[in-house]
Amino acid sequence: MGEMFVVKVMPIARGAFKDHLSFFSKKELEPGMVVDVTVRNKKTPALVLSSTDAREEKSQLRSESFSLKKLEPKKVRRIFTRDTVEAMREVAHYHAAQDGTALAYFSSSTILGAENTIKEVKDTGVLPDLAADCVALQAEYEERMSTYRNTTREVFAKGESVILLAPTISEAEKLYTELSRGIEEQTVLLTSALTKKGMITAWNRTVTDPEPLLLIMTHSFLTIPRENVSTLFIERESARSYVGREGVHFDARIAAEALATKQGSRVVYGDFPLRVETHARLRSHDMEEFGRVQRTVRSGAHARIIDARTKEEDTSKKKKFSPLTPQVQSLLETESVRGSRIFVYAARRGIAPLTICNDCGTPVTDPSTGAPMTLHKTPKGNVFVSFRSGAIIPSNTACRACGGWNLVSLGIGAERVFDEIKKMLPNAPLLMLTTETAGTHAKAKKMMKQFFGTKGAVLVGTDRALPYLYEPIEYSIVASVDSILSSGAWRAHTHALHTLFYLQSRTLETVFVQTRLPDAPVIRTFASGNPTDFIDQELIDRKQFGYPPFSTFIGLTWHGTQRAIEKNAEIVKDVLKDWELVGPLPPRATSKNHSIGRAVIRLEKGVWPNERLTSALKALPQDISITVDPDDIV
Repeated sequence: MGEMFVVKVMPIARGAFKDHLSFFSKKELEPGMVVDVTVRNKKTPALVLSSTDAREEKSQLRSESFSLKKLEPKKVRRIFTRDTVEAMREVAHYHAAQDGTALAYFSSSTILGAENTIKEVKDTGVLPDLAADCVALQAEYEERMSTYRNTTREVFAKGESVILLAPTISEAEKLYTELSRGIEEQTVLLTSALTKKGMITAWNRTVTDPEPLLLIMTHSFLTIPRENVSTLFIERESARSYVGREGVHFDARIAAEALATKQGSRVVYGDFPLRVETHARLRSHDMEEFGRVQRTVRSGAHARIIDARTKEEDTSKKKKFSPLTPQVQSLLETESVRGSRIFVYAARRGIAPLTICNDCGTPVTDPSTGAPMTLHKTPKGNVFVSFRSGAIIPSNTACRACGGWNLVSLGIGAERVFDEIKKMLPNAPLLMLTTETAGTHAKAKKMMKQFFGTKGAVLVGTDRALPYLYEPIEYSIVASVDSILSSGAWRAHTHALHTLFYLQSRTLETVFVQTRLPDAPVIRTFASGNPTDFIDQELIDRKQFGYPPFSTFIGLTWHGTQRAIEKNAEIVKDVLKDWELVGPLPPRATSKNHSIGRAVIRLEKGVWPNERLTSALKALPQDISITVDPDDIV
């Protein structure tokens, strides 16, 4: 009988349940190579970790309660450099995930499955950790584009390459169009929207081309091997699209910085304004400014705030509630006829509740912070809860503005806004872009082509539509920002602010913001065009309440029937009994027989990642989702 080897491999799969598996092989396989293995009757790419003579493993193999399967790879290829694999290990550890899950999330499944058509990479040794040179670029869109162009020329002159990471496919395509002018032969676009042939061609070009390259990509190509990258830009770093929404909620910004650290690249975070977390790093000198930080808006559309509360003289009139104020209705009627393109931003899908006084239009707000409060059901009755401070007040509370008891919950969602405009302008070209109406990139692009190609068109959209505003529009209307502020997410205020400034950068004339909170910090900040004071106060509040970046939250969620929820809740309490666990919180019903269970671990700053806690989290059932610093914690 010939030689036999025990090959240890890491499955590269989104649902990897183990960091490594072992197989028998007639060939000795070199660590770092990618092979195909069969896991649960499914062909799965896997990274070879080690290959040892079976005779050396004889005693251990005898003690195992199972027999090893035979590995007979048709094709062995090298796709990842060693420093990439090490960086992905760190990313997986931070997110309490399996190493192979991280490698799969930040890699293209097309490339992983391509056996005979991709060029292999060189086996470079693990580079020493170099303190990544992290810098922050707070500047408006056009200024950022200018900086990216100039920096790319400077880097090219040194014979080095640049990576530009975009939060969405649409934005990557737009950046490619803008930044490739004059350097088309040295610019490569890498997104999942490419054809299989296009992906492989782009991969092979990146791996083999000796000339300096500008690589514009989304997260699924971050692990592509390119030796001479000296600068990595993270464009629109506040975008929530950088965090995965299914399975493990990986943060592509963390992965990009981990890879840059291994490669010795400079990381540039770009946006206006930058995230609060990024400003905290600037102030602690963990990050430096890339040029001078821009404090105020210098270009773009005017900001016009419309007080949507009912005026005192109108309180006696019983009017049917409309999601659009008279000023906005007048604008739509006038500008659509003139041929202006108008974008109307609405809350995510359907309805986002906000409780207001039906007499004067004033919302129910937190007495200490002024944040809108949300109505919650509890075993002892309904109460208003503030996600900002945790304050609770009874539901039978009178309006603080007029003393009235006529409180009602309103929802200004995309469908409601669309229907209202349809009634007003029955002959106007009207479109709606949400995850329901344009679930794929191709459908969204087709709709936007129709919108931009039609004079007088009106587009109603949610967050889904924002990355597709690749051309400026004449007017933008925010149907309701209050509903974002009243959500249960502790980042809601900063999300609202980033949304408003982003819309301003994509609008030529005016951004109209309807609000019942004209004095709210977010609204005042947007009207002033200067986010500095808002960020200062946000940092103070987060430190006071123990929110990131001054702590770390580990969020746990699980779905199922009442019985399944209770079963997982007991497991969570048992496995995590040694940590400060908030919860399990009362299940939140999503349908008649389905609920969501939740719990949160609060950790002091600098404690995470933690080896012992990571092991405990990995021991939890696979249907319990783990998120580091989730938006929702109550």
